Amino acid sequence: MAKRILITGAFGQLGEAVTQELQSHFDLLATGLAIPDDFPCFCPIRTLDIQRRNRVFECVEKFDPDVILNLAAYTDVDGCEKKREQAWNVNVKGTENLLESVRTKQVKFIQISSDYIFEGRNGPYDESAVPNPINYYGKTKLAAENAVRGNATSWVILRTNVLYGASSVTKANFVDWVVQSLRAGTPIRVVNDQWGNPTWTGALAEAIKMAILLNVNGIFNYGGAEFLTRFEFARKIARVFDLDLSLITGVSTDDLKQEAQRPLKSGLVTEKVENVLGLRTYDVDYCLRKVREGVVA
Repeated sequence: MAKRILITGAFGQLGEAVTQELQSHFDLLATGLAIPDDFPCFCPIRTLDIQRRNRVFECVEKFDPDVILNLAAYTDVDGCEKKREQAWNVNVKGTENLLESVRTKQVKFIQISSDYIFEGRNGPYDESAVPNPINYYGKTKLAAENAVRGNATSWVILRTNVLYGASSVTKANFVDWVVQSLRAGTPIRVVNDQWGNPTWTGALAEAIKMAILLNVNGIFNYGGAEFLTRFEFARKIARVFDLDLSLITGVSTDDLKQEAQRPLKSGLVTEKVENVLGLRTYDVDYCLRKVREGVVA
């Protein structure tokens, strides 16, 4: 009998990749704040706001999941700095509502987290590194991790960074911004001092599937195979999509005067997830070609 998996935040770019990756293996219920027109999946879907405790309890009681996969999050880093109550309510209280709904049940809880729980001075970070977030988004993601570790009987925390992918429901990612700007002939400024290993959502969806199939527990990192700056990443995007590199200018993070402080030398070491789940990581050019071809998962 296939495991029953409740997915929150299913209607974003990662959720789309995950539902496509999982739907042939498990019984899914895909939930989110609002259902997009023609959402491309073949599983039951419904609206769910994880901030509404009673609705969460009702949904969990009715569906009776074996696994909760929490993709729901307020991920606007500058927005989190300005709207702290909203960020906390979604990222922390929402997670706590889900955890409380299965407190008396044997349910695996899978939480997606971020390298922004680290200060970004000594990256890339492995799973044993001590968190020290420098912005409010990172603080809420760390608080959510702590809630999972303290309340779930069986759990996986999967940390990732710089997500991008092909999606029919959202264009809110770095790759789409670069591509659309350059296609329009618009010059862009991209930071040349923020490091990470950008993660294709299709590859992360595969990691999530394997974590469920192998029934692992604990903290795992997943990211791409290459560590590079956002500026270098933007130039790779331009090359793969045959766009004008001369429109891209490198600037420092300080030049952008963003609301929230950013980790600079960040990213994630992925040896554990490769060894335990038998996965590989993928280089940027390969993943960008998949995105250009419209491959979601």
